[in-house]
This record gives sequence, structure tokens and C-alpha cells, in this order.
Amino acid sequence: MNGEQAAAAFLKNKGYKIIQPNYRVAGAEVDLVASIGDILCFIEVKTRKTSDFGAPEAFVTRPKQLKIIRAARFFSARKPYRDYRVRFDVVSVLRRSDDFVCDHLENAFED
Repeated sequence: MNGEQAAAAFLKNKGYKIIQPNYRVAGAEVDLVASIGDILCFIEVKTRKTSDFGAPEAFVTRPKQLKIIRAARFFSARKPYRDYRVRFDVVSVLRRSDDFVCDHLENAFED
């Protein structure tokens, strides 16, 4: 299992539906596209072995955010997602031996 798989399992346990992993378009990538209710979530997953150099979510830079936003615009324009609200989340994953510790940050950034 890798960090993205751990994040997907974590989100499923919270009631999210994983729509598409690794969505790529126009030079941009989103690790996970998921939904909960009428919210379409574009989720960046950051995995680290340690937080010694900062929390994993601190590495989601503004240029990376802008790429995710661009991909989200393409994805959310498609049917049946046009009426969904859009949200940008980050799941930070710390790998500890054979275990993963996930932290879900909703509304981590805005467009």
C-alpha cells in the first residue's frame, strides 16, 4: 500500500466516494477526485516518513495549488458534476513502519 491508497481508504471510511484517482489533464494532476453529498473534492495527497522538516501539507505550494485548480475546472465542467460545489482538500499521510497516519484538511486552499 502507498500513501494515495491509504488516503483513499481513509476517505472511504469517512463516507467519501472516490470518483477518480490520478486525474490528469492539461499538464495538471489531482491525486484523488472524490465526492461527499453534493461536494466535489479535489484532493492532494502528501506522504512523508517523518514530519521533521514540516507537516506534509506544508509542501502543497501555490504553483501546485494552481495546477490542481486548473484540473478541477476541466473535471467539474463535465456532466454530471456541473451542479456540485467544489472544494480543495489535502490529506497528509505519515508512514510509520507498516502503518499510515492520515490527517484530512478540508478547504485547505481556495481558487
